[in-house]
Amino acid sequence: MSKIVQVINAMISNKEKITNVLKDKKEYFFLYNKKHKWSIATGSDNYYYVHFYPTSNLTLEELAALDNWNDFEEYITYTTKDIKTQESDESFTELYQIVSSKIYGLDDIFNEIINE
Repeated sequence: MSKIVQVINAMISNKEKITNVLKDKKEYFFLYNKKHKWSIATGSDNYYYVHFYPTSNLTLEELAALDNWNDFEEYITYTTKDIKTQESDESFTELYQIVSSKIYGLDDIFNEIINE
């Protein structure tokens, strides 16, 4: 199993550490553990893309607002296009669902409904 899939699985297991979710046109930006900047997107090619921003001095809001990525090189991309395993597909998909649902507060809504 690749290291990024292990990292994604750890995020899934600790989804409460995924915070500050922002959405631009096609991508969700988020913090993990209040300090690590990430984003996740699906492409028109039906692959998932996870980006890690290890050294960026930009805030999450500034990253989400960037229009020109051509001159910005402070990120690393991981994609299901390159990691061709069933587990990577499942992990990337689950992370995408978790992150995208956080923007609408679905965890709280679902917990409220379950605990009624």
